Formats: sequence, structure tokens, C-alpha cells
Amino acid sequence: MTSKTGQYVAECSGINLYSEYNLHSQLKSYLAEPGDRLEARVEGRVVDLLRSGGEIVEVQTGSLGKIVPKVVALAASGRRVRVVHPVEVEREIRRLDPKTEELLSTRRSPKRGDLYSVFDELVRAPGLIASRNVTLEVLLVRAAEVKIRDGTGSWRRRGDRTVDRELVEVLSARSFRTRAQWLALIPKSLPPPWSSSSLGEALGIDPDRARKILYSFARAGLVAEDGKEGRRKLYALARP
Repeated sequence: MTSKTGQYVAECSGINLYSEYNLHSQLKSYLAEPGDRLEARVEGRVVDLLRSGGEIVEVQTGSLGKIVPKVVALAASGRRVRVVHPVEVEREIRRLDPKTEELLSTRRSPKRGDLYSVFDELVRAPGLIASRNVTLEVLLVRAAEVKIRDGTGSWRRRGDRTVDRELVEVLSARSFRTRAQWLALIPKSLPPPWSSSSLGEALGIDPDRARKILYSFARAGLVAEDGKEGRRKLYALARP
């Protein structure tokens, strides 16, 4: 695991830790800097990290939609909030023996993520896009999923049960805070109005993925509908 060295103080030991996979705690360690306060209480809420400069850092490895109310409330009070969300560019599947927990096999998952994968979550969390005092930091990572085939998992997974997710390496990071930073995802060479087809072609992704970008931007007020091209909606910049 790639990590940074930092010293921080856990103020609310045990709170919000019982349901974490290792991925969550490892990312907190990776992000922690000297002087940070871990699991600090801020305005009645426990946050993952509180920077010495006052910025709140929340690591969200799961659904971004679940964290929106908390983030919006903290940001509305004037707090600067950074939401850190990992996207798995590569995933290694490790299967353990159900009795001895010895490693039986390792394989690479065919699933691949990229920067645009974050919009799979943002379609349900547009409140994080270009909101005042809110920064979304996307970490592209290599991760491992640890499974045990003990028959308690779903039939779709042939009884495999996921027991942990672990960080292997952080590859890169990109932060978004302002309208301009978000809209920079749309190539300047692509003139408006934009459709999911034209944006997808410009970004090298399929139209369904591009549609999530435009939909999220529309719900966040960055773009607005501007007619149709056949059955596809067209979008152009919205007025600030």
C-alpha cells in the first residue's frame, strides 16, 4: 500500500469504525497529515479528518448520495469540506479458505474504472458538484477485494462473501471545486449544444456514460437542456 506519514489524534475512538473495510481506514491514513485530528467532532457530527487549517475531510468509499446531507450541512455553516472518493482502476480478487483463511487464489477482475466512473455515483449526488465550500477529490486506485466461499454470499457470486476491501496503491488524484473545474471535463474543442453521443465520442466513452455526466451537470445547474437531436437531449451552458 502506498501511504504518507502523518501523526493525528483520534478523538472519538471507535465511532463509525465498526463497519469499515480496511480500504476506508487505509485511505484515511494515506490522507492524514501532521496535526490532523482523526474522528473529530464538528458541530455535533463526527468527521474522518479535521485539518489544522480547518478543512474537513470525509472519505466515502461507498455511495456518495449517502454523504450529501452531512456535507451540505457542514458546508452551509461555512466549513470547507473535502469529500474523497476512490475509483478502482484495477481490482484484484483474493479468495481465502473458509476454514484456515489461507490465500487460495488471486485473479484480476475484468472490471476497470476511470475518472468518469465517479458519475455513476454523482447522478444520485449532484449536490456535491460545484457547491459552495465543497471539494470532491477523486482518487484512482488499485484495490483488492477479499472473499471467502463459505456459502453465505449471494447465489450470483456462487456463495462468495466479501470480507474486506484493501488499498494496494493510489495512482493519481484529481480535485473539483469550481464550476470551471467541473466543466473542464467537457473538451473545449467540442462546441455546444452537447449530446450524450457527441460528448461520448469526444471523451472516448460510450453514450450511456456520457449521459450520466450531462445529467449530473444539469441537476447541479451547470448545464441546461437546449433542444433535442432525434431522441437525444441537447445541453448547453447554464447561466451561473
